[in-house]
Amino acid sequence: MKIKLYILSFLVLSICSCEKYLDRQSDDALTEADLFKTEANTLASLMNTYTYMPYEAETNGMNHPFNISSDEGSSAYPSRGFAYINQDLWTTSANNYYDQTYTPSYKGIRAANYFMLHVNESPITDDQKKIYYNEARFLRAYYYFLLMRSYGPVILIGNNPVDFTSDNLSKVDRAPWDSCLNYVVSELDAVAGNLPDNWGASFSGRATKGAAMAVKARLMLYAARPLFNGCKLYSSMTNKFGQHLFPAAPDMNKWQEAAAASKAIIDLNKYKLVGQDESAANNYNAYTYLKNLFLTRTVSNSEFIFTEEVSAYGERRNTVPQTAGGYGGVGATQKMVDGFAMSNGRYPITGYTNNGATPIIDKSSGYTETGFTTITHPVLGKAVNVSTMYQNRDPRFYMDIFWSGLPWIDAGGARTIAEVQYNLNGNSGPGTSNNYPPTGYTPFKFIDLSIKYGIDDWGTLSYPLFRYAEVLLNYVEALNEYDPNNADIITYLNLIRRRAGIPGIEVAYPEAVGNQVLMRELIRKERFVELCFENQRYFDTRTWMTAPVENSGPVYGLNVWNTDDKVNGPYWQRTVVKLEAGFNGVRVFTPRCYLFPFKDYEIVTARLTQNYGW
Repeated sequence: MKIKLYILSFLVLSICSCEKYLDRQSDDALTEADLFKTEANTLASLMNTYTYMPYEAETNGMNHPFNISSDEGSSAYPSRGFAYINQDLWTTSANNYYDQTYTPSYKGIRAANYFMLHVNESPITDDQKKIYYNEARFLRAYYYFLLMRSYGPVILIGNNPVDFTSDNLSKVDRAPWDSCLNYVVSELDAVAGNLPDNWGASFSGRATKGAAMAVKARLMLYAARPLFNGCKLYSSMTNKFGQHLFPAAPDMNKWQEAAAASKAIIDLNKYKLVGQDESAANNYNAYTYLKNLFLTRTVSNSEFIFTEEVSAYGERRNTVPQTAGGYGGVGATQKMVDGFAMSNGRYPITGYTNNGATPIIDKSSGYTETGFTTITHPVLGKAVNVSTMYQNRDPRFYMDIFWSGLPWIDAGGARTIAEVQYNLNGNSGPGTSNNYPPTGYTPFKFIDLSIKYGIDDWGTLSYPLFRYAEVLLNYVEALNEYDPNNADIITYLNLIRRRAGIPGIEVAYPEAVGNQVLMRELIRKERFVELCFENQRYFDTRTWMTAPVENSGPVYGLNVWNTDDKVNGPYWQRTVVKLEAGFNGVRVFTPRCYLFPFKDYEIVTARLTQNYGW
């Protein structure tokens, strides 16, 4: 259940209902006579502040573009904003997710400010007031984080609960990146010690000490990466007061600060990977723990730090195949499939030639994509005839990727579909609708096979906004940049690999130990796989500034427009996606695409400084 469902209906949106955050509102909406007179109303007011959080647990491009505007995903759904981002056809006059990524965050900031200003009027205990106040303060910082990850430097409005009026719009502009960074980090530091470690089952999804620390750790990692740390593109950008909006030169100390922020979470000894303690056993079965990882709710999940408690409809309806009751219009790219390691721990593909058409294969990985073989699918438990590219892969591959020709077995085996077909006119392929994966693969990561989709409910999810595996990856990435010989790199990277059931990094790649450049590449590969379909890759490639390579050019999948998916047939050839949301499958990334543009309204009305290239 999404946290917004706790809100008392008469209070929903009563605090903040503006169309744009700079519009002045009626004071009547801010002075509800009974708003803080009872404990129930006070809690409802606080819960209302959560309602401006984005709906990240969906994959179809309605609320955000992050999975399907990164190189891990693709979608056939037409006329949605992600398609224009992928083609660099977005504009400053169109929405382009502005109403999902910008306006709600400032509404949330304003709601948090109002709550913080008035919570002392409530009859709740002083201890409750302290926690609630810091919970709202966390949310304010979190909304700034959300703005910064998409737009870079933004306007800091301080503690003022009233929006700016047209009379003083000329007095504001975006603050420099480091000012925004320091403000948000100081806020998160201030609240961390005043928030509970957990809330229990009744209020899963509320802010905790770990959540504040995790937001800080990710933001500081972004701040250390090239996009926000001395990016030459932005070196001459100033706001209307002459302040440089971005750091002029790289600061290597930011890597050390980012590492320390993640290590502080590790040192809490509160979180651990699901299966971490068991992974050293000789009879360890990775599939047991990888399955439980995403189907176990927050209250019982040792790995989840901050989650979105939601119906799984938005995630599953778009990834479950048509024939199994879903829409199945979201796909995983061939590049995502290529990213998973082999069972010996080595990544099979080291790069591509021929404009992405031809993979460069690491022969020592044991990978081949010539011919077909029979395997027993380790999740479905059925013997299936598959392309050799799918044999002997990292267990996460079988947990996260579903492809044509596999059976669908759900509801504990009560329903079995002999073969899902992603080919033209197949039972889940292109034909009369856009409900097909344009790549021939669908994400499988959050699927619960105990549910009969299309007949039963879609289930619920604790969708991970922040989890411990990311903290470990954040830590080793930052550590490698300033102390590449530090033993912690191997130790903590291996916790993730061994939980996944593959050998340690020093076993698979002994030459990488102490080699900063090679280790950087391997950490990024591990991050690609471990965090796939969790809205991370979009921001990773942009903040690393690798997006011109990773997010530009042809998107490859299988030949879904072939009339069958027979063994050794043309279906299994790497093929450029024919239609991706109404466009051809060749993406365009230019330097302006690193950051979202501000809408024309803000530029004209507030004389706001626009982002580079817009």
